[in-house]
Amino acid sequence: MFCWEDRVKRTVSLGDALAGAVLACLFAGGLPAGEFSVSSPDGKISATLVFDETSGSLSYRVSSDGVAVIDDSPLGINTDKGDFTAGMSPLGNTRVEVNETYTLPVGKRSTYVNRANELLLRFGKNQQQMHVRFRAYDDGIALSYAIPGSGDIEIAGETSAFDLSGGRITYWGQKHPNNYGYETMLGPVTGDRFSMPMLARLGERDHFVFVAQAASYGTYIIPNFRRDGSMLQVSFPMDQEGPVRTSLPFQSPWRLAIISPGNLAKIVQTTMLENLNPPTEPELAGADWIKPGRASWDYLAGDRNDPRRWIDFDVDMGWEYHLVDAGFERRFDVPQMTRYARERNIRMIGWGYTPDLNTREKAERVLSHYAEMGLSGAKLDFFDHHPFTGEKKTHDFEDTQASLQMRDYLMETAAEEHLVLEFHGSAVPSGERRRYPHFMTAESVAGMEKRNGRIENDLTIPYVRNIMGPTSFTIVKFDRSVGSHAYQMGQSVVYEAGIQIYAERHDRILAFAGVEFFKKVPSSWDETTFIDGYPASHAIYARRKGSDWFLGGMTDQPRIAEIPLTFLTPGTSYRAQIYRDGSSPTDLVIEQKTVTSEDTLEIPMQQAGGFAVHMH
Repeated sequence: MFCWEDRVKRTVSLGDALAGAVLACLFAGGLPAGEFSVSSPDGKISATLVFDETSGSLSYRVSSDGVAVIDDSPLGINTDKGDFTAGMSPLGNTRVEVNETYTLPVGKRSTYVNRANELLLRFGKNQQQMHVRFRAYDDGIALSYAIPGSGDIEIAGETSAFDLSGGRITYWGQKHPNNYGYETMLGPVTGDRFSMPMLARLGERDHFVFVAQAASYGTYIIPNFRRDGSMLQVSFPMDQEGPVRTSLPFQSPWRLAIISPGNLAKIVQTTMLENLNPPTEPELAGADWIKPGRASWDYLAGDRNDPRRWIDFDVDMGWEYHLVDAGFERRFDVPQMTRYARERNIRMIGWGYTPDLNTREKAERVLSHYAEMGLSGAKLDFFDHHPFTGEKKTHDFEDTQASLQMRDYLMETAAEEHLVLEFHGSAVPSGERRRYPHFMTAESVAGMEKRNGRIENDLTIPYVRNIMGPTSFTIVKFDRSVGSHAYQMGQSVVYEAGIQIYAERHDRILAFAGVEFFKKVPSSWDETTFIDGYPASHAIYARRKGSDWFLGGMTDQPRIAEIPLTFLTPGTSYRAQIYRDGSSPTDLVIEQKTVTSEDTLEIPMQQAGGFAVHMH
C-alpha cells in the first residue's frame, strides 16, 4: 500500500497547471489502490489511470458514455535521468480544473474555450521525479510527461500507446514514412506503420477516435505510430539523429485522443490542439500586423513577371495578399511593388529556401531583408533538407528535433520582423498558432501543387490533416483539380487556413461565374459546424463570420446534401446564394432562396461534385 497527495482543486490556466499540492493520504473514491479516475466536465468521457505496484509502471484506459474506446495502454518515458517506464515509486497526485477563454485572429473559431479536468501524478526513481499530466475534455483526453530539475537531459523513447477498443477498426491517414513534408496522399490505410495523426473508426463501438500530438516544438520530436493489432505505439522519427537532447525542467508535447461518438462532429469542431499549446506570446497578443486573408499566387497560375497585374486583381477581389514564389527578387523591383501594393492595402508574401536559413543568424539576415523590402510575410520551403548540413533526407526529417528547432527560431525571427508565415514542405502543425498567431498556414499535405491528385485524398484532408491546423492546399485550379467547379468552391469553406491561397490565374477567376462568392468567403471564422460527412467520401461544413454563414460541400459519388439550417438565428430570414453542380463538371448553377432556421436545404451533388452557399 502507498500514500498519495491529493485534494487540490483549483481553476488554472495552462501555464499554472504544475502548481504544488496539499499532502493527504487517500485514494480516489471507491477505486482500488493504485487506480485513479478523471472525467470530462460533462461527465461523458472517463479515464482510469492504473499504477502497478509490482512492476512500478503506469497504464490508462478510456471510456465514452460508458463505452470502452481505449483499452489498457502503457505510459512511460525513457531518459538518461531515469527509465520511467517501470520501477517507479508513487509520490502523490494533484487535481486541477482548467478553465480559460482566449481569442485568436485565425482558425475555425474566434473565441476558444479551454475547459478540462486534470490529474497530475508524481513518481520517483533514483532521486529523480517524473510527472504525468492527464486531462479529460468533453471531446477527448490528453497526456503529457514533465520532468522537473535543472541541467541537460536526453530522451531515448516512450512506451506511450493507444490500444483502440473493439473490433472492425478502420484507419485513415497515411503510411509512414510520408516523405517530403507530408505530401503522400491521404486515405484509408492498412499496415503496421502510420504517420501521425491517425483517424480510426471503432466499428463495434460506433465511435471515431483521432490520435495525434499537440504542441510540437524543438525541445522534442513528432512521432509516428507502429501498429500491433489494435495498439498504436508511439515511435521516434527514422531520421532522428540519436536521442532528444534538451534541458530541465522538461515537458513533452501532449499525446491526445479526440473522441466522437456516432459521427465526426466533435473531431471537426475541436479546439483541443490549440488549447494544449502555450498562451500567445505577449508581444503577439493583439498585434495589428497579424491579419488573416485571401491570397493570389503566381506559381501554378503563371504571369510571374507582372505583380502589378496581380495586385490590381487582389484589389478587384477585395483580397488581402499576393504571394510571389521562388526567384521573385530576380523578376521585378520588390520595394517598388510592395509600395504599390501597400498603397492599395494589399500585402505581399515572398518565398524563401530553408537551407539558406539554417542558423538563427542567417534567418535574421534574410527575414530582416524581407521586411526592409516591404514584404509582409514569408513562405518558407523545403524542411526535408537537414538545416545544418543541407543534406536531402527521404524519410521523416521534418519530424526530427533539428527540423523543429529550425521552425521555432523561424517563428521567433518572423515575429520580430512582423512577418506572417506559411511553411511549405514542413512538419504538420499541432496547434502552435495559439502561441504564434502569425503562423498562418502550412502545406504538409498533398495539395493542388501535387500532380495526379486523388479524390480520396481531398476528402480525407478535412478529417485528418485539417484537424491539426491550417492547411495550405492552394485551392481552385479549374483545369487541375479532381473535382467540379462547384466542388472547388466548396473547398474554400471546408478547408481552413489563416491565409487561404488560390492557385488559379487572375483573369480566369474574374471570368468565373462564381467569382462573387470568392470575393465574400473569408479565411478565418467565428464558428464552425459539422453537417455531414465521412472520410474519403464527402464533407459538408457550415462556418460563420459575423452574421453571415457559408456552407461548403464536396463529394466523391453523387448524393443529395440535406442540410437542416438549425444553426441559423431563430426568427431571422436569410438570403441564400447557392452555387451547385450543373450538368457537367464545368457547369455552375446559381440559385437564390430565402431561408430560416426552420428550413432544410437539399442540394444535389454530382460525381466529384459539390456546392457553396452564402447566407446573409
